[in-house]
Amino acid sequence: MARSQAVHSGGRPEAFPGRVGLLPMNSPDTGTRPLAEELLLLCADPADGRLRIPALTLSTAVAGAVLAELQLAGTITVDGRRITGHRLPGDQDELAAAVLADLGQAGEGRPRTLEHALRALTHPHGRATHHHLDRMVGQGVLTVRSHRFLGLPYRRWTAVRPDAGALIAARTAATLARAGLSGLSGFSGPTGLSGPTGAADPTDPADERDRQLAGLIGAAGLERRLYRGPNGAETRHAVRQLARDLPVPRAVKREITRRRSQSGG
Repeated sequence: MARSQAVHSGGRPEAFPGRVGLLPMNSPDTGTRPLAEELLLLCADPADGRLRIPALTLSTAVAGAVLAELQLAGTITVDGRRITGHRLPGDQDELAAAVLADLGQAGEGRPRTLEHALRALTHPHGRATHHHLDRMVGQGVLTVRSHRFLGLPYRRWTAVRPDAGALIAARTAATLARAGLSGLSGFSGPTGLSGPTGAADPTDPADERDRQLAGLIGAAGLERRLYRGPNGAETRHAVRQLARDLPVPRAVKREITRRRSQSGG
């Protein structure tokens, strides 16, 4: 995975090309996916759909997206840095089952930290990332090709819809604008297009999902790639604020900082 991610990213998040044509926000092809998959699709270059994955940061952010999804569903409860409770969902997938099994092994009176759960989900070799990439390939959302470089195998993923990430980024920016989090009367998404201005409902589950996604964007450092230039400044500010304020994105940011310090980067 490390090799394939390095090929996509070149080691540093790169800016995407400018304006692309977006389909209507209610397109049947833009239905909400798990947070982890939306985060991966945000790495799709709108010019060619190729996923350019920041190797050091995104596996941790994807793991955080899995935890944020469990928190939104009420499957885990979080207090600060700690996971203080959990319950078994009726339709758990293998990643959720692994998290909950680990929490169960901790036993009562020994709550796990979010950082512990993040590390469990990123090892071995970014398993949460691989799980969701493979799932999207199986559903026809991504294509994958295998390559070799200097005798080493790697895989390259491409979004079937190149604008999938741009649509998700625009929707998220619109939610922040409606909630007043970006200080905008409308919003400026990644292509400078205007979006809806109706008030957001802070109790709306869809709006709360977008807030969590925005925090994960900030934790992974994707905001400069997605919301560029002066028009994106307020959205970048809101995204970074949510990365500091929300418990799971905040834990992701701490874990990324720890990994960078260990790798010397």
